[in-house]
Amino acid sequence: MPGPTRAELERTAREQLAEPPRFTLARMVRGASMASETEAEFVRRLRGSGVLVRPRFETGGREAVVGYSVAMRPGVDNTPIWFGGGKLAKDLTLPSLRQFWELSPADRRAAVTEWTVATSISGREAVVGGAGDWQRAVDVVSDAAERLATVSASDLAVWRGAARETAGVFAGLSRRIEGDCPGPLAATADALARSAQSRPGDLVAVRSPGRGLRGVAAVVAQSGMTNESPMAWVMLLDQLGRTLRAMSAAHFARGEAEMATVLVDHLEGGLAALHHRFASSRVTGPVLDGQEVRAHVGSQNREALDPAAEFDGDLDLDQDNELDFER
Repeated sequence: MPGPTRAELERTAREQLAEPPRFTLARMVRGASMASETEAEFVRRLRGSGVLVRPRFETGGREAVVGYSVAMRPGVDNTPIWFGGGKLAKDLTLPSLRQFWELSPADRRAAVTEWTVATSISGREAVVGGAGDWQRAVDVVSDAAERLATVSASDLAVWRGAARETAGVFAGLSRRIEGDCPGPLAATADALARSAQSRPGDLVAVRSPGRGLRGVAAVVAQSGMTNESPMAWVMLLDQLGRTLRAMSAAHFARGEAEMATVLVDHLEGGLAALHHRFASSRVTGPVLDGQEVRAHVGSQNREALDPAAEFDGDLDLDQDNELDFER
């Protein structure tokens, strides 16, 4: 994953941005890709989040899309700065993203149409889920953590697939909870994305069974928020913490101590502090919509987080439900 260039750092400082736009775009692409079942849905999700998207067609025609680029929407006097998927991260090229989508002939045709239309017709991404979806997401992540505990550390395809999908979940959580102020959730998404990267010749990352963690990413992206949502986030963070511990242990077993330490540091630092903040936070007043909840929690995250905070421990949710998040 490419680091920031000098020009990006200078622009970030000059425009007083929280981070280089390329990093923000990478998380938005990652979150949208994991929440989507198809390529067409991915394009709609990105556009719906305000990202500018354009396709790259196969040379000599407009029947096959072979790549894409994205940009943040510019200010009045600025022009967009475009980044191809490969400039965001190796696993965010269009061929890599397609490994995690449904690719029937009908899906491919719908994708080409979506890339080229000026106005989209909303699909499943426009359906707002219920607050109860958060609990079902907790159950799915718990089940995923139990499965990971049985995977050999040498099975890189499974571990990188799990890291890739979990990074998408954290990217979506960051977008909804931290908004435009990236914090511990964004940092964890980035660390997991690095864990998911592969070397030339490695096996292709494996998708989780069914919708799995990808279904959790969809819940994170579009399920409703209520006054009780912070408590649901506590439970979700507890179970996601189990997956981070499993991934850290696998890295350590492979002799990758640096990455193992990075994941544990995120778990025991910023995420632990968020865990305690959510646990003690009860939003008062009328039920808030998503934007207001982001503002409420985001204002808390702007304060210094206590890196010495510790988890209370995992919630012992022994549920083996196999869930279907499709609508």
